[in-house]
Amino acid sequence: MRPAVDALQEAQRLRDNGHFAAAVVFAVSCTELLLKAAILTPVVHGLVHIESLADVVVENTLSGPGYIRYAKLLARLFTEFVGIDIHSLQRPESTAKLLAECDAQRGLRNRIVHAGASATEEQARAGVAISTAVFNLIVNPMLHQLGLTVEDAGQIQPRAG
Repeated sequence: MRPAVDALQEAQRLRDNGHFAAAVVFAVSCTELLLKAAILTPVVHGLVHIESLADVVVENTLSGPGYIRYAKLLARLFTEFVGIDIHSLQRPESTAKLLAECDAQRGLRNRIVHAGASATEEQARAGVAISTAVFNLIVNPMLHQLGLTVEDAGQIQPRAG
């Protein structure tokens, strides 16, 4: 999970220094890393009971970029492990659903990267807030249910106790 933490910190620095489009790019990268690398990859790996096949199954199942194509799998895993419909989650300061906000930010990131679009300070702030909410509302509860926690250095470890 260290790359996700690094991307979020970079997004915050870029936002604070007025580089709003770059901040959005890094914030969306953080969100994608959190959902795919910190949740989907280890959970799918753990579901395969033959260790020698686990890496191959994960690689072939989750080989594409981003997380959108795996949204149904993510939603089902979240419901199974956490007992909450992931589509109902929203940040306290927003009326929009969290995954819809993630998708909107992903669209903005794609316009920035592929069409040279710009971003406002508010969009950069939202990007960082959305990535932080993904960690707090999705990643943390999922890891907790799996008996795991995130250490300060961004390492996922077994939870004490």
